[in-house]
Amino acid sequence: MRLQHFLLMLLIFTMAPRLRADEITVSEYLDLIKTSHPYFLKENLNAEIDRKDGESLLGGQEWVFSIMPYYNRFGEVTAAPAKGMDNMGGKIQLGKSIWETGGRLDFSLQSDYIRTTGVESYVFTAFPPSISSVDTDTFKQSITISYFQPLLKNLGGKLYRLGYDLSQYTVKSDEVLALENQEGFLLNLATKFIDWSHYGEQIRLSKERLALAEEQLAQTTKRFSANLVDRVDVIRAEDAVRSADQGIIQQEAQWKAMQAGLAVVAQSDEINRLSPKHDLYALQSLPDIEASTAKLMSQARLLQPISILERQLEHQRKGTEAKMQPELNLTVKGSLLGSDESFAESIVIKHPDLHVDLELRVPTDYQTEKATIEKIAVQIEQLHESIKDIRITLLASLKNLLIQISETEKVLAINQELIKSAQERTQEELKLYNQGRGQLNFVIQARDNEANAKLNYAQNAANYQKLFLQYQALMDELHP
Repeated sequence: MRLQHFLLMLLIFTMAPRLRADEITVSEYLDLIKTSHPYFLKENLNAEIDRKDGESLLGGQEWVFSIMPYYNRFGEVTAAPAKGMDNMGGKIQLGKSIWETGGRLDFSLQSDYIRTTGVESYVFTAFPPSISSVDTDTFKQSITISYFQPLLKNLGGKLYRLGYDLSQYTVKSDEVLALENQEGFLLNLATKFIDWSHYGEQIRLSKERLALAEEQLAQTTKRFSANLVDRVDVIRAEDAVRSADQGIIQQEAQWKAMQAGLAVVAQSDEINRLSPKHDLYALQSLPDIEASTAKLMSQARLLQPISILERQLEHQRKGTEAKMQPELNLTVKGSLLGSDESFAESIVIKHPDLHVDLELRVPTDYQTEKATIEKIAVQIEQLHESIKDIRITLLASLKNLLIQISETEKVLAINQELIKSAQERTQEELKLYNQGRGQLNFVIQARDNEANAKLNYAQNAANYQKLFLQYQALMDELHP
């Protein structure tokens, strides 16, 4: 075995450890799709994208470093009684928001150099005293710690986290919708798998028909040689063989085409060497309508995104109500300062300052917030109606499927009776023909009727399996 083929086989058996050498079941095929098809990763990435969007909102928690050099020139009015003042310095600050409390903590280091020109001073060394103008230099240093804490609005950091908390509902909704979309994708492939299995059953039945037609041709040819039948019977028998052979070629083309398509979707060339293993004629045991309805109404995945959206809107409403609270803010600031005409002496920072303030801010109206809350109330009411609508649609689909499944089971029972009747007719027509009391075309017609009865049975069985798959998808059992 070549290395490439060996690696391919290893990959297939790794992804689907229960895969046999010659057959594959629908569940094994769907498991292979889940691990290999990009559609599943694509759908899951929707939630991942929204998750990253939410994480971007956590940026308000990081430490923020800032540096601010500055220069100020004050004229005679501002600098009075001096003639002018120049101030240059810089401020370094490090701060962050505290999401757990809703407050903010800041550390700062500030250095200033102040040059004052034209400061008037009295000279008492002579009489009368004289006024002189002097220039002064002052260096100032400060270390400050400040803390801002809301006591009403945003207490506990609710508003800081609001955007992030709301984004988490979107992530959950995306995860549910991804599962629902993936299940629809799997349902489509599972239906094609049933068609693949159905084509195989058609080929099997057609080969049975071909074997009987060839046997009949051999018998008719032998009887023609014995002058017991006319040449026309041989021609009819030959046409029956050709017709059966033609049907097999067409069915095998459909089988191979479906196999190739399923192999491409699974990205596995190994599928081209496998056959489907599925009992088309197996009947399923389903719960009664009451049990199915109760389960569907309580657990339907289609309802979950709406429920998540409702919780998101309720959270948004509470956040909007929090914005309507008055602002009562406490600020505490403590500083250590140093000041001297000498820079070296100013570095001796030992003079403390303390500042405390309490600020109350109450808007006269909350028009924007009120309108938002009213809008949310209408949206929630709309969601309730959507839930009712979806429940009605789900219930209608459930009853429709259960009725179709139940009635198809009855049809399958009738198909079995028709096959039995067709087989009996074939035996009688064959008996009459062998006794010389019947015609070959009646035998061929009887066998055609028997083959058609079996093909109809297979077709209805395939439809039954597809209905059951739809039921599984409706109940979220195909891709839990």
